[in-house]
Amino acid sequence: HPKGSLDILWSQLFHSYTRLGHLKNLSSIFYRELIWSQPQLKSEIDIQRNRRIAPSFFFEFRQHVLKHFNIDYQRNEKINCQSLNLFFLVRHNYVAHPRNPSGKITRQLSNEKQILNDLKTKFSNYLNIHFSFNHFEELTIEEQLNIIIQTDVFIGMHGAGLTHVLFMKPNSSLVELVTSSWQTQKHFELMASINNVNYQRCLIIDGSLATAQRIFDCIKEKISQICPLMSGSAHSQLITTTFSTVVGNFSNSNIII
Repeated sequence: HPKGSLDILWSQLFHSYTRLGHLKNLSSIFYRELIWSQPQLKSEIDIQRNRRIAPSFFFEFRQHVLKHFNIDYQRNEKINCQSLNLFFLVRHNYVAHPRNPSGKITRQLSNEKQILNDLKTKFSNYLNIHFSFNHFEELTIEEQLNIIIQTDVFIGMHGAGLTHVLFMKPNSSLVELVTSSWQTQKHFELMASINNVNYQRCLIIDGSLATAQRIFDCIKEKISQICPLMSGSAHSQLITTTFSTVVGNFSNSNIII
């Protein structure tokens, strides 16, 4: 895989990493210790196995990631129905790596601004709900993880950003927005399952004036699941959630990607 903006993740988590493509001219390679992950269906971490339980050491690795980015996951591990954080991840064009030089990102909401404004207005009528939205393209990994660990309901279009469900707190919720072209994809549902996160697939019609209401209904369904006794007030004010930035550490492992 070509170098991209996510490479910082490897250097933060491991002492060093080596790209396999850079080793192709070597006749032999010696490692004193090697943990080998078998490819595809034989792999312990392959998502296509349709597993509903976490792979070996999943939770330990999750804690390892959060710890080395100084994320206080223990303080944020419980749902607080008196102050519920909803986060909508929007998708903007950006150059992630050389394979996509145009930076054109698919599966964007064509009427995104109208949808976000409608949702902001709707949720302003509910007491104890904090609705916010942002895109991750220009945020550091630390900032992204800090947002996710504080999020109780995570909403976003089908796309790589939803992989952050692996770092959400237990019993939180993911609402994946899909169109008819993508409704059969299950990998984010499976990722949510192994991390004990509630999942909702929300089928929408892009460009429709009814899309905001459809998303709103999907979110309300998940809120009623994680906070069944929660009630709203038509006269409450919208609360803006502020997410802080943290700095990461290093460990002493080497990884080949």
